[in-house]
Amino acid sequence: MAIGSTPPTAPDPLRLRAGLLVRGGGFALLLLLAFAGAVYWGMAADREEDLRHRVEQLAAAASAQLPLVVHEFHEQSNANKFRDDGVVLEAVGAPSQRVRWFDAQGRLVREQGALVLPPPPPPALRQKVQWRRWSGGLRLWQPVRTRSSAAGAAVRRSGYVEVGLSDHELRTELARLRRGLLLGTLCAALAALALGRRILRSALAPLQGQVVALQRFTADASHELRHPLTMVRTLVATTLPESASGEALARIDAVAARMGRLLDDLLLLARHEQGVGEGRALRRRWRRFDLLDLLEDLRNLYAAAAGERQLRLELEAPGLTAVPVEGQPEQLERLFTNLLVNALRYSPLGGVVLLEVALQGTAVKVEVVDQGPGIPAGLQEKVFERFWRGEGASREGGSGLGLAIAQAIARAHGGEVRVADGRPGHCSLEVKLPLAEAPPGG
Repeated sequence: MAIGSTPPTAPDPLRLRAGLLVRGGGFALLLLLAFAGAVYWGMAADREEDLRHRVEQLAAAASAQLPLVVHEFHEQSNANKFRDDGVVLEAVGAPSQRVRWFDAQGRLVREQGALVLPPPPPPALRQKVQWRRWSGGLRLWQPVRTRSSAAGAAVRRSGYVEVGLSDHELRTELARLRRGLLLGTLCAALAALALGRRILRSALAPLQGQVVALQRFTADASHELRHPLTMVRTLVATTLPESASGEALARIDAVAARMGRLLDDLLLLARHEQGVGEGRALRRRWRRFDLLDLLEDLRNLYAAAAGERQLRLELEAPGLTAVPVEGQPEQLERLFTNLLVNALRYSPLGGVVLLEVALQGTAVKVEVVDQGPGIPAGLQEKVFERFWRGEGASREGGSGLGLAIAQAIARAHGGEVRVADGRPGHCSLEVKLPLAEAPPGG
């Protein structure tokens, strides 16, 4: 059965994003509510002041008419007198206001308008200007004093004026303002949450990647080092120090060396995934070199190992004399070394391992072809997973990280490694890398 390490689900690093989003969203909502409240109360105060000003203007106009109204009320013999039968006269265009005129004794002499006012103040309190807010609007009670135009005439109280204006229009306007501010606050809060989420996601993405890589490295190391550590403990427990043989010590040394190589591979993958070390700093150490020379050196280096298995290691690059690429030669050498070792391990005796180089537009394609059992279509993506081994593969055959490391190095150089199709009875791994740009003036 195939064995593989499943990448862990990407966590929210230290659960900071959710906490920061909630706190930031709550703070933004409080600010928006405070702003909306300030706007509302400011506009409400302005509209209230405007209503009071209108009431004062109406009261001033009514006060100017009071002497005439009282005079006509008391002159019963005047044929031209304005007759008021006590019926409320509704002023055209003023259904939301009411004016009442009272004589000096507090008797109602005339009223106009359709607004229903509260009862007048008691006689003991009528000598002062009084404002009153009630459910229907705003009322002003105002004493009126006059003085004759004759020289030395005394000031006398002529009567009282009571003026009321409905605040229905004001309340309707303020209700619309409340709804608008509430809707605007909610929309702004949602927009702030969405924007804050994107900003936090971008800001925490590097931290999240490092946390994921650290978790994956820890899980992989603990999973894969358990077996060799058990072997070391068994050897130490069964071999007494005074009777330790060279063979036992050699086995312990081999296991320790294998653990060291495994840790080096895991660290390399962790650095690539975190974007540091061989990842981000890799580009600063890139240089231009000939990939074809690197592949020829690898062929010469592994020719002896291939001969031991009665294999032929060949390099074919028809029509090519040089393949310029940019990158870190040591890392690309490791990429192709991993592919070659994998091909030599699974090729049958007497077979051929072929390195084919060809250009494809602005990229170079290198295929490592062996005559091994091949990879089924459904498993072609799994071969690049960490510690994945095909059915029946031995744990001693390798760490299971070779292809994962090759893929990481290729992607760090802007390329890709994949399983190539179209070669029945063969296993072909294809590497694509971008060609180096032509130097200026070249």
